[in-house]
Amino acid sequence: MLRLSIVTLLLVGCGSTVVEAPASPDGGDGDTGTPVDTGSQVDTGSQVDTGSQVDADASSPEAGPGPGIPGATPPPRPTAMGSGGATKWFAVRKLQLGVTHRVTGVADANAWKQYGFDLDARTTTKEDSKTSNNSCKRRAGSASFVLTDGELGRDNNFGQHFMSVLKSLKADTEEAANSMIASGESTLLLRLDNVGAADNASVPGALFVAGAHAGPPKWAGADKWPIDTSSVDATKQPLYKFPGGYMAGGAWVSGEPGMGTAIVPVLLVRATMRIPLDGAVISFDVATGGSGTIAGASNTAKFIAAMEAAMRSIGICPGNATFEQIAAIVTQSADLVSGAPKLQDITRECDAMSVAVGFTAAPIAPSDSYTSPVPTPDECAK
Repeated sequence: MLRLSIVTLLLVGCGSTVVEAPASPDGGDGDTGTPVDTGSQVDTGSQVDTGSQVDADASSPEAGPGPGIPGATPPPRPTAMGSGGATKWFAVRKLQLGVTHRVTGVADANAWKQYGFDLDARTTTKEDSKTSNNSCKRRAGSASFVLTDGELGRDNNFGQHFMSVLKSLKADTEEAANSMIASGESTLLLRLDNVGAADNASVPGALFVAGAHAGPPKWAGADKWPIDTSSVDATKQPLYKFPGGYMAGGAWVSGEPGMGTAIVPVLLVRATMRIPLDGAVISFDVATGGSGTIAGASNTAKFIAAMEAAMRSIGICPGNATFEQIAAIVTQSADLVSGAPKLQDITRECDAMSVAVGFTAAPIAPSDSYTSPVPTPDECAK
């Protein structure tokens, strides 16, 4: 599989007292969680209830997308092959982590259903999830609804379970991430080559982590972000490339869904979390910068290993109760199968968590300067 990459920004806080876990939107059937006690400090070993996942409404997979919400599959590669197009640069202007309504931006426990793609080409209802019908087998101890899909079969357990837990620890998780972008501290950059017609079978792309901007970006097309050297090699070539990218109906797509393994650098709190994704795909509307979607499936064991540096940066240390409970939530949120065709195999136990993030992008000036990454603090070493 091709090596691809995505960047997202997640901010998780600490120092809370007792925070209520999200309630089930439909009243639930006993699968809702209990209060999450983070203690006076996040590294005190306090408990996070692994049953705190948000219960999905049984009818949600059949519901259609609302206005402004992209479809559940990216547009297919066209046959038209163009050449001589322009190179264009974009920066992520807004990030949506699945906790707010895709269009209105209002906090919504069911918002996760609007994000991502139907990665496994099947719709799993709440009733299907109870018996793992037409799906990989849900893991022992997981909530009965854990395999339930979002609208039109969208796969997004990252938003449905993982993000709901992070939001219970820090209510303004999404707002904090976007504040980081708005202040010019960091974001992700996309460079697209051969941009021309709305349909073009060859529009390669590359991804870069951005260093600090010279003040808040103005988003008028002239912002110039430096490139964090963690996203390039010794010759300043991008580490994260999308050679199979294309344009279809004005949307850029990084490649066919299910065709690549992605290393995903994620700015999580004060660390860079590199998440491996199977079946990774990125898509957004080039003209408007809207309808941005990042999707894929992360093997849960690899996801947990990848999140360690970020957790250590805020004092959630491997071995303490908070870290282990978060890891248990990730493990029990598996809904797909790593490496399987269309990420599904009804004969196997689920071992990967579906991931989906929304974003909007804005055009920027070409980035041609570089900056060194900021060292990651380790609160667990103190």
